Amino acid sequence: MNRAEFLNLSQKSFEVDERASIIHSTVLDGFLWLTHGVTTRQFAASESETFDLMADVRRRLAPGGSRILCCEQIHGRRVEVVESEQCYAGTDRARTRGPVVQLLGADGLIVTAPSLPIAVRTADCVPLLLVDVRRRWVAAIHAGWRGSLERISENAVAAMKRLGSAEDDLVAWMGPAISVEAYEVGPELAGRFRVAFPQFEGIVSDDHHLDLVLLNACQLRAAGVPAAQIHAANLCTAHHLDLCHSYRAEGDRQGRMVAYAMILPTGPAAND
Repeated sequence: MNRAEFLNLSQKSFEVDERASIIHSTVLDGFLWLTHGVTTRQFAASESETFDLMADVRRRLAPGGSRILCCEQIHGRRVEVVESEQCYAGTDRARTRGPVVQLLGADGLIVTAPSLPIAVRTADCVPLLLVDVRRRWVAAIHAGWRGSLERISENAVAAMKRLGSAEDDLVAWMGPAISVEAYEVGPELAGRFRVAFPQFEGIVSDDHHLDLVLLNACQLRAAGVPAAQIHAANLCTAHHLDLCHSYRAEGDRQGRMVAYAMILPTGPAAND
């Protein structure tokens, strides 16, 4: 498996809504029952704290929904199915502040009900939105190098299949993330990826550059998602600081982008 199998990874598949300060997928725009996007660096101040940032996303981008659900993001592989925000009230499974519920120990969320906004934070890592276009379900996944090494994208597909998703109904879009050209890693870490994924050609270059987008595309394909239904924004966070935050390019001065999605309560049929 190599990049040549994923023609959509090299195609631009995003537009910028400057008024709302979001990047949205031109692929997912076709599903009118879904609202989604990735915030740009103009959306909020770089020093915005997580709960304040998520509350802003809930207020400005997902009005009418319940509390917004986000992940603690421990760089793992756990993907949680969310049935309602009330099921976390008063438990030790989440932190709640105002309109934000942060699920502990998770790096991905799946929702099958309308009006439940979900979100993940990134600043170089891959924000993955995975959509079941027939059942109208959606997942938001945070895939950094640690989570990718633990196969979080494969785990997300497996979780959706356990719920009843069929592989051919899944469409994936990876938002802005660091490109292989900008992401050099040490030789030891590069070796770990070569050993873990010998069947994925080109995920690590000879000079130890890691291709996180290709790696997650390969994982999605290995889990059964058709290659033609795997898309990426093709927007490097480190090279586009006018729009994006980048830990690699900015260090501790960077903020966070938020990838969010919500199933709308009513709406026209999804496009085929």
